[in-house]
Amino acid sequence: MRYTFARAALDHRFLTAVRIDAPQTLSRTEVAIWEDLTRPGGCRIRTFIPTMRAPKEIDRPQMFDCLPLTDISYLDLMRAICPSLLPTSCVEVASNESSWATSLGASVQVRYRTADVAVTEFLVDDQVTPVARLVHRNDVLERSWRVMEFGSEADHGMPVRLQVGRAGVKKPTVFERVTPVTALARHPGVEDAVPLLDEAHRQLFGTGSV
Repeated sequence: MRYTFARAALDHRFLTAVRIDAPQTLSRTEVAIWEDLTRPGGCRIRTFIPTMRAPKEIDRPQMFDCLPLTDISYLDLMRAICPSLLPTSCVEVASNESSWATSLGASVQVRYRTADVAVTEFLVDDQVTPVARLVHRNDVLERSWRVMEFGSEADHGMPVRLQVGRAGVKKPTVFERVTPVTALARHPGVEDAVPLLDEAHRQLFGTGSV
């Protein structure tokens, strides 16, 4: 799988955009995630697959599902968990007995919960950057996401390798970053995913929309 990933931020608003280029069956699939941490209902997801007539808005229960034909979920792509998505949170120091906390150097856990879904985030010392997420549904582990390798200081420590897994699937999926982290020459804002993706494509590959 090959894809372009771009993110724009403005205050406490984020726009994450993903375009899948390969394999051919998923080529030109796009996902856009808007997060506004300042207001209720501030999370919106839109996806488009070339076989669709029009883009589709992802309903709230589906936001914990995986992208079509992949093992990575919409939640995995988010910058932060929007308060309206999982409103009840509990912050605690990570247990030293936790293998996740030890291997990732995480010092803080944050648990978010609704009636049937709970998400546990593992945070590093800055208590801002998640290095792993566990999703439980009705107290049963459903999926996991974790950073396996961080990038260099020049790449702002952005992950080089990520691992995602689903309960019942023995072999996890590993995603690897193959290009340097590139700052956009032009800030396209956080309103429209198309300029964001086009600008990222131009700088990475010398082309715009594909």
